[in-house]
Amino acid sequence: MSFIDKTKIYVKAGCGGKGCFSFFFNKKVAKRLSDGGDGGKGGDVIVKVNPNLWDLNHLKFQRHIKASNGVHGGSNKKHGKNGADKIVEVPQGTIIREAKDNLLIRDLKNEDTSILVAKGGKGGIGNASTKSEAKVPFEGEEKVLNLELKLLADVGLVGFPNAGKTTFLNTLCQTKGKTAEYPFTTLDPLLGVIWHKDTAIKIADIPGLINDAHKSKGLGDLFLKHIQRTNILIFVMGLAKTDPLPWDAFKILKKELREFDPKLMGKEYFILANKMDLPGAEDKFKSLEKKIGKDYVLPISMVNKTGIEDARAKIISFFQ
Repeated sequence: MSFIDKTKIYVKAGCGGKGCFSFFFNKKVAKRLSDGGDGGKGGDVIVKVNPNLWDLNHLKFQRHIKASNGVHGGSNKKHGKNGADKIVEVPQGTIIREAKDNLLIRDLKNEDTSILVAKGGKGGIGNASTKSEAKVPFEGEEKVLNLELKLLADVGLVGFPNAGKTTFLNTLCQTKGKTAEYPFTTLDPLLGVIWHKDTAIKIADIPGLINDAHKSKGLGDLFLKHIQRTNILIFVMGLAKTDPLPWDAFKILKKELREFDPKLMGKEYFILANKMDLPGAEDKFKSLEKKIGKDYVLPISMVNKTGIEDARAKIISFFQ
C-alpha cells in the first residue's frame, strides 16, 4: 500500500429541512390556525485527528464527503430531525487548505484537534412560528479542500541512499522498514519511536537524498517536508568505499536542506558515521571528527551492532 501525504476532497454539509406549511381548525375559536413545524438543521462536516492513522491513504477512494440533510418539519408543530454530522478522520499533522485560493484553514498539530470545515444549513421555519407562510431552509456549505500531511516527529534522519538510515531505525525502534543493497530502497517515510521514561520520542526516516535533489533528481525533495517539524536532525554517513566521502556528503546534504527550507539548517544536529566495521572507515571517521568536532560525530556499525546505545543516549539527551 503506497504512502499518501497529499489529497483533495469535496465536502458538502447537509441542507436544512423544509419548514412545514400546515393548518388545523380550532373549534374553540372557530378559526384555522397555523401549526407547521420547523425543519431540522443539516449535518456539519468535521475534520478530526485520529492519532492511529499514518497517512491519507484511506481517503484515496473517498473524495466526495457529504453530511445528512435535515428532516422536513411536520404538522402539529413537529420539528424535523437534525441531519447527522460527517466526521472525516485524518492523521495528526494534517494541514487543511481551501483549494480555490490555497487559504490555510487549520494545521492539525494536536492529537485531540477537530474543526468544522462545512456548516450545515439552518432548517426552514414552519408557519407555526411565522403565523403566515413557511420560510425556506438554508443550503449546507460546500468546499473543495486540499489536505497535506507533514509528519510530526521529534528527530529526522537524513542521508544518501544506502547510508544505513533505515537499518539504524529498524535496530533502534524495532521497525520493519525495507532494506537492501541497492539505492532508494526506502520509497516512503518511516516512523519509529523510542521511549524515555513516559516520553515517546518519534524518529522519522525519509528516502535518501542525492546531489541536486531540489532539482527533482533521485526522489527529489518530495519527502523533506516530513522533517520540517523535527527538533533534531541526524545525518547518517556511510563510510564504505562506494559511499561519498563523509565530509563531501555532509556539505551536499546541508545544501539540499538549505535549498528546500533554510530553517532546517537552524536545527540542532549530530552525525552518525556508519559502517565502522569496514576497512578504511576509521580514517574517514577521524577526518570527519576533526573537521566537525568530537561532540557532533558518533561511530556506529549496523553489522556489529556497535554504537547503538550511544546513539540512543545522545538522542535522549536532547529531551531531558
